[in-house]
Amino acid sequence: MVAIPGAVRWTVLVAGDLTDGRFAVIEAREKRGAEPPRHVHSREDEFIYVLDGRVTFERDGEQFEAQAGTWLYLPRGSQHRYAVESAEARLLVMLAPAGIEDWLRDLRLPGTPAAEPNTVEQLVSTAARYGVAITGP
Repeated sequence: MVAIPGAVRWTVLVAGDLTDGRFAVIEAREKRGAEPPRHVHSREDEFIYVLDGRVTFERDGEQFEAQAGTWLYLPRGSQHRYAVESAEARLLVMLAPAGIEDWLRDLRLPGTPAAEPNTVEQLVSTAARYGVAITGP
C-alpha cells in the first residue's frame, strides 16, 4: 500500500507487470477536501467504480453525481477531477494501459526513509513524467 501525504491511501491491486502492461487496478481511499487536482491523462483511459461514499466527478466541464455502485469512464485526453461529498470514499480505479501506477513509487510517501510531504511542484513534475498534466485546482 502507498499513500499520498494528507490525501489518499492507494493500494495497487494489479500492476502492469502482471498484465503485460495492458491494465492496472488500484484501490483509492479518498478524504473530503484532499482529492487530486484537475488533470489530464495522455497515455491511459481510466475507469472508476465507486465502492463506498458519494463523489461528484467533473469530466470536460460536465458534472456527474456518483455513489456506491456507479461506474465512470474517463478517456485519455479528458480533463477531469472529483470531489468527495461524503467524509470518505473508496474507489476502484482501472487504468489501461498500465504504467501510471509506477508514478506512486516516485512520490515521497510517509513511512519511507527521509520522507517529506511532496510540494505542488514535485507532484506536477512527477505527474508530467507519466504523461499527466495538472490543469487546475
